[in-house]
Amino acid sequence: MKGKTIGIIGFGRIGQAVAKIALGCGMKVVAYDPFLQEAIIYLDIYGVTEKIAVKLHTVPLEKLLAGSDFITLHVPGGKVITKKEFDLMKDGVCIANAARGGVIDEADLISALDSGKVAHAALDVFENEPTPKKELLSHPKISLTPHIGAATEEAQERIGIELAELIISKLSK
Repeated sequence: MKGKTIGIIGFGRIGQAVAKIALGCGMKVVAYDPFLQEAIIYLDIYGVTEKIAVKLHTVPLEKLLAGSDFITLHVPGGKVITKKEFDLMKDGVCIANAARGGVIDEADLISALDSGKVAHAALDVFENEPTPKKELLSHPKISLTPHIGAATEEAQERIGIELAELIISKLSK
């Protein structure tokens, strides 16, 4: 993956965490987020207490789609990738969606995979959960995983703390 470009659509907390991993793999990172102009992410190298700041500027979605070897989505919802966006992508791109079902038009994804426009896709969310389309389940170029990232004890604890802090802040006003 070294030297390849990853396009991250949605550059909040999770998108920035993906950027850190990609930078660690020697990838070039481009990001699109309609709510951010730039972001500073901090890399903790080998447990060193001084953190290295990396400033990333977001790019227009069309530029991200045209220049990325890998595309990953981290958005709250909406139809972000359809035939129009697939047509802008490099041939042989790989795409991953772990955000929300429906962010990628699944019929358009299957067409893009069948034509070779998209080399591979990784999905753990679907439009029709919990019963995804049979074509997705059986497609040889799609890797499927269950959407259980928040099912760890640590994740549940973080969610509980986050919710408690939100409730406290609302009640304090």
